[in-house]
Parts: sequence; C-alpha cells; structure tokens
Amino acid sequence: MRSSLGRLVLGLAVLGAGSAAHAYYLDQSRNFDVRLRTYSQVAIATESSRESPPTFSPGDLFSQRNFYNPEFDANLTNYVGWTRKAPGFSLIAPDEFKFHFGWWGFYDGMFDYLSPQWRDALRAVPRSRQSSSDDIDGETTRFNDENKNPRNILGKRNRINELYLDFSKGRLFTRIGRQSIAWGEADAIVFMDVINNFDLTMGVPGIFMDLEEARIPFWAIRNTIRLVDQWGPLSSLFADMYMVPGPIDTTVPLTTPAFFGFPYSQPGQDPLRNPALAPLIKPLPLEVVLVDRLPKNEWSETRWGARLTSVLFRDYTVQGWFFRTYPTAPVPLLIGGTPPITLATTQPQGNTLIDDRGFRTPVCLDNAGNPIPNPGSGHTPAGRACKYARPVITAFYRRLTSVAGAAATWYSPEVAGIIRTEAEYFIKQDAFIPSVNLNPQVQVPTPGNKINTIPKADYLKYMIGYDRFFFARWINPANSIALITALNGQWNVTARREKDFRFNGIAKPGKNQIEAGRIPGNPACQTPPFSILCLTAPAKNFEDEKKFEHFFNIVFQTNYMHGRLEPRIIMLFDVSGEFIFEPTATYRLTDYLLATGTFAAIEGSRKAGPAVFRDRDQFQFRMTYLLN
Repeated sequence: MRSSLGRLVLGLAVLGAGSAAHAYYLDQSRNFDVRLRTYSQVAIATESSRESPPTFSPGDLFSQRNFYNPEFDANLTNYVGWTRKAPGFSLIAPDEFKFHFGWWGFYDGMFDYLSPQWRDALRAVPRSRQSSSDDIDGETTRFNDENKNPRNILGKRNRINELYLDFSKGRLFTRIGRQSIAWGEADAIVFMDVINNFDLTMGVPGIFMDLEEARIPFWAIRNTIRLVDQWGPLSSLFADMYMVPGPIDTTVPLTTPAFFGFPYSQPGQDPLRNPALAPLIKPLPLEVVLVDRLPKNEWSETRWGARLTSVLFRDYTVQGWFFRTYPTAPVPLLIGGTPPITLATTQPQGNTLIDDRGFRTPVCLDNAGNPIPNPGSGHTPAGRACKYARPVITAFYRRLTSVAGAAATWYSPEVAGIIRTEAEYFIKQDAFIPSVNLNPQVQVPTPGNKINTIPKADYLKYMIGYDRFFFARWINPANSIALITALNGQWNVTARREKDFRFNGIAKPGKNQIEAGRIPGNPACQTPPFSILCLTAPAKNFEDEKKFEHFFNIVFQTNYMHGRLEPRIIMLFDVSGEFIFEPTATYRLTDYLLATGTFAAIEGSRKAGPAVFRDRDQFQFRMTYLLN
C-alpha cells in the first residue's frame, strides 16, 4: 500500500507540473492545434468481497490508472481553395474541410505495485484457457487461437481513438474514418445508446469508467444531408446515414467475466479451481476453454444505420432510425457435437499437448523423464503440470441485431422542464436460456446427443425523461441546480412460461453454472455420487431475466465558487431492489488542473445488471490535466 500510494503521489505531482493552460497552435493562422486530457486515478475498496474470487478488503487498491488522450485538429479549408477555380473540381470544392486525430491509452499498475492478490490471480494455475477467435472449429479446437493476456488487457492498452476527415458542402456533411456515433440516450449507464459498443473491463461503463472514455469507436463513413428547411409542420429536416464495412471493422468488446479473480471480473470460480467442479474435470483429458467468438471480416458483418431528424411544429424535436449493431453484452454457448470426453480416449491422435495454463507445449515428461503417452499427464521440463487434452469450449457470441427506434424531445411549460421520450425495438436479439445455451449433456456420450443453440428474443426498450433547472437557495444561494431524471424500461416480448430467459450466464451467489445431479431417464444419474456424465445447467441457479425490467436514474448537478467546485450526484434505482449511489465533486485548482473525488456504492437483492458488482463499493480520486 505504501509503495503504491507513493507512486500515485508522484504521478499527481507530474500532472501538476505544467504551466498555464492554453491551446497550442502550430501556425499563426491557428489552423492547427493540439489538445490533451490526461489523468491519474486511484480506486480504493470500501468493503470486503462477498464472493470469492476476487478476495479483497477495505483499503485494498482496485486500480491506479494513468490515462492519456492527446488530440490534433487541422482546419484544411484554406489549403483546398484552389479546387473552387480548377476545372472539374468546383462542384466538389468544400465549404469546410477538417482533419481530426485522437489517441487513447492507459497504464494501470494493478499487476506491478497494487494489492498482491491481482498478481496472484494472474499466476494462478491450473486455470481455464481464455482466448478469442473468429474460427473456433479451426483454431480453438486445436488450442491455436489467440490467448487473452490479462496483463495486456487490464494493465495497459493503446489505440487510435479517432482519425477522420470532415467534408462540408452546401447541404451535405461527410465524415470518413474512425469515429463514434450516438443516437440513443445514455444519462448515467449504457442502455439505449448502443450503436458503438462499450469497454467492459472496468465493470459498469458510466460508474467505474467514464461513458465517453469507455465508448469503442469504429471505422465508418457517415453522411448528414439537410433535406428541407421548412415543409409544412416540419422544419430543419435532416437525414443521417452511416456504414461500417465488415471487411474493415468488426471490433467487439473484450469479454472479461472469464478473467477470474481481478478487481472488475464478475464474481465466480474458475471451473478448473472450483471445488465442486474441478474434481470431476481434472482427472480427465479435458481442458476448459472460454473463447470470445469474433465476427469474421466479411461484408455480411457490415453495420449500418439511417435516421431522420426534424423539428415538428417548431417545438418538438423528433427522430426515427434503424440500424444494425453488435450487442455490448455477449451470449454464452457451450459448443456441442461429438463429445470430447469420448474423442479424447477413442481418438487420442487428435489430442493436444498443453500445460496447466492451456498453452501448447512441445514436451511433457513423466517422473522418469520420458515422454508421456497419449492420453496421459506429467510435467514440463520447467516443472509445470501438462497433459494431452481436448477442449470443452464455451464461446461468447456477439452477432448482428437489428434495432428500430424513435425519439421525441420538447419543452413543457406545464411542468417547466424538458420531456424526453425514446423507444427502441431489438429484433431477434441473441438471448440466454440455460438448458438451451449451456446444457452440459452435449459434452457427454449419450444416445441422441443434442446440440446447444442460441435462442432469439425481441426486446422493447423505452425511456421517459424529465429535465429542468431549479433554484434551492438553502442548498445553493448563487446558482441553479440541474435535475436530470428518467424511467428506463425493458420488455422481453418473446418471454413466456415455456421460455425461461435468464441473464447471460450469471449464476446466483453461491451457485454454479453447471452441477452434477439427477437426470430423469438416465439410469446412471439417479443416485449420488454423480459423475461428470450427470452434469446439468439448472435454470434456478441463474439470475432470472424478468419479462419487464425497470429502473430510474436521477442526476443532480450544480456549481459553487464561480464554477470552481462542481458537485454531482447520480442515483439509479431498480424496482427489483437494486440501486447505485454515486456522489462526485470536481474542484478546479487552476484552468488546467482538476481534482475529483467520487464514491461509488452499489447494492442489490439479486446479482443482475450493475448489481453483479454490488461488493465493489469504492472511492476514486483523480487528478486531471487539461491542455485545451
């Protein structure tokens, strides 16, 4: 703790070492400028873990993130003026032509100098293989897919965040390059704003991680056309269209529930370290593999959307849209087919030699130093446990889904505030039913072996919001208070008694996703002790996805001291008994240096949605440096 706090103080001191903030222009005409937003932040646990792993206590450090986001802007309009006079170019001569570049990256010291349990989780063996692939049959079955390294994913990352050209000509605006597009509402956490996916490595985007920082841009072309200025009751009618070519970009978020034992992993045991399951799996020539199924770079994976926006009767801003996108949350599927339990013993020539981390290894020796037989187990020359094995694969799928939506916003003098309404219909989205997605009987040799599938469901998501400014002199005698509220709802239109939908593979506290038990009609699975051939995925072990889900979000924000101090409170209440309470205060030390303190508290009667992280209450302290 002492070492980590010392490093944090040093990082904050470096941030504060700059001179007075101002934009940096690279030319006298101010056509080129650079900006920077960077911060150092520490997150400190304020309660003990309720499930294990991960194991932590108050005062343990979850994260010490050093984030950087430099940007470069160039106004190139004056440099393409020649096109207005050149023959053949005058028709496409831009009114405005701009370039933007932004970088996104961070380093987190969690594995280097924070609480030691994160390093222990990184080194823990045996452990399930965690990987990603766009060819599960060709790569994952041979342990030849891309291994997911928690150190690289959680400890440091870098990417081009934005890189685009803006072209404006008359009624047309075009943006080409890496960018973000937001058509839905996202007041506090991700709900309706789903065109771009969000980074899930810090649990809940919007609570533990800023929404805009968590948003994952894509490579796209976007056009906005002003169709009419005035047409009957409509004014300022615009059409938006975008396309993300599948051969160029099929980026989806990294699935982190598989990262057992880290600060923002979902609670739960690694199957190979779970006391209830490990004794059934470990003696067999099998390896548990949790793999992100990545979309292939093909035209069939192209994302696109179209939207119409206008002002109706001069008071109502109305929109309607349709788009194709990847869901942010994945759906699990236990891969079936010919059971690996059977193949590993009857066709051992197809087994792969791996170590206790799921990595391929060229040599595995017995105690006498001789190569082991197939099937068999032993140790590597370095001393690691190893064996011949076949994978038991659970894949996490994100497949394109269609979304149709509409929204309307207007000011209502009757309630002295702004009314916001929005609805989105998700058509045949991938869903989760334990006995359909994760039935472990597809992995055992039984007559009439079934194949797991991913069920589909239609979802209607909707929001009714109310925003206003008001004065409460006893709270703030000088400035108004902003109030932002919304009722958010979800209706699973497909759910019925014979279709028992559950949250995506999330087991209840103290429950396992699969367990050995009685199976009707199977004589070998009637009385204990039950073998691995008697595994099931009981629906009662998973958190129920109710037909109707609702939650309220409320935000209060104001400022004091002529804008130097900006407190904010975010509250989310789910009618099923979940809530989030997050007060934040930002103090502007100078024009370029901001200090922020946040307390995040999450509680819930069930382990669903943000309440999956209900034991991650924490303080966050941040020092931000701005060059703008």
